[in-house]
Amino acid sequence: MRMALIVALVSATGTPALADAVQDAFKRADKVIKEHRLLTPQQEKCSKLILRDDTDKRIAKIGVYEVHDATCGGDPDAGHRLFDLEINMRSGTAKWDNNTDMEMRPVPGRRR
Repeated sequence: MRMALIVALVSATGTPALADAVQDAFKRADKVIKEHRLLTPQQEKCSKLILRDDTDKRIAKIGVYEVHDATCGGDPDAGHRLFDLEINMRSGTAKWDNNTDMEMRPVPGRRR
């Protein structure tokens, strides 16, 4: 997942504690995505994580977006949202909105 650039930007503009919190949120999001197989391997290579403005210390809110470039294809001016994740930073539980109602619901059990 392409999260290094976003973490670097936060590191350059924010405090070290903020950068660590953001990096932790991205690591947890990446772990949830991988463990629950929310994306295919190709989708993982061609997606990026974006921290939402309404994230707080308790709930990390992260958008998962497609990347369009020479490697992944598609229109580089378009970046479609795949889904949002909400991760409870204390318990590690996660919700996502990848459903017809686009409402936050628990992430399904691990797919095989």
